[in-house]
Amino acid sequence: MTVRQLDYADSAGWGDLRKAIAEHVQTARGTTCVADQVFVVAGAQRGLQMICSVLLDPGDRVWLEEPGYPGARSALAQAGARIVPVRVDGQGLDVAAATRQAPDARLAYVTPSNQFPLGVPMSLMRRLALLKWATRAGAWIVEDDYDSEFRYATRPLQCLHGLDADGRVIYVGTFAKSIFPAMRLGFVIVPVDLVPHVRAIRRAGDLHPPMLEQMALADFIHEGHYATHLRRMRSIYRERLEALEAAAAEFCAGALRLRPIHTGLHAVADLDGVDDECVCEEARERGIETAPLRTYYVGRRTANGLLLGFASTPPDSLRRGMERLAAAIDAARRSRRAQPPRTVSGRL
Repeated sequence: MTVRQLDYADSAGWGDLRKAIAEHVQTARGTTCVADQVFVVAGAQRGLQMICSVLLDPGDRVWLEEPGYPGARSALAQAGARIVPVRVDGQGLDVAAATRQAPDARLAYVTPSNQFPLGVPMSLMRRLALLKWATRAGAWIVEDDYDSEFRYATRPLQCLHGLDADGRVIYVGTFAKSIFPAMRLGFVIVPVDLVPHVRAIRRAGDLHPPMLEQMALADFIHEGHYATHLRRMRSIYRERLEALEAAAAEFCAGALRLRPIHTGLHAVADLDGVDDECVCEEARERGIETAPLRTYYVGRRTANGLLLGFASTPPDSLRRGMERLAAAIDAARRSRRAQPPRTVSGRL
């Protein structure tokens, strides 16, 4: 290494990595940007915090998917935003409903390629409507391109950023899921007119992530290893997804239904006749880690189900885990039946 490489670097990040990221998103995600628009950050969460610092004042209203990503909720709350939960259906965030709820919102946070946690993609009609609203309202869209690299049935969808002709979309990506979680590197692609403002915030904050990791990642991408890695992992994750689906059909038929899974590293499963939090407690006692769907709602919960991660678990272990989850569901159901009936007191 040279002395210059050991010194403080550009606050936007290592130049070679920013160039590699710009080239990658154009090839893989169907968008256009230059390296000067790319900011390397210590993970997507840090990127969201940086965006909120630049764009939001306390009291600004922000659309947030319902259910949605708790990390985005935390970043928005920390910035003092007034969160407006907007329901998600089979086409993604309901733009018409959001416009009725808060037409003057300053920002919308969306995961259009693979909605977190439900896993549905935003339809083209909704994407165009969202872009039209942002242009008309002078608002911003934060596109968190969550798990978009891992699409199993078809080619990855073009990102929302690639449809943006008016510079209203800020694109957030991370390497924590595509490589490994300890790789605390992500990136934010900002419109050209926001670059000076983001640089100013960056210089007042963490300056830049560690340089050695940035340089190693730049080489990994430039030399073609990252693209090879993604192809290999898609194949491995598809095998594990199929093992999860087969095990769910074998052990949990009638108690748990997996929703269709086309993208990402987790499945959503609906439960019948048993509470998701009770199932999670029973599963935890049996060494199974899962999450109740209700925890991803801000307002009224409209679903009863589980999030099941499969990417880190080999097929044989997935089968054994699903068998234990079936036992947990059965135990939660028995516990519910054993509870005494509620009594209602008060004056008549």
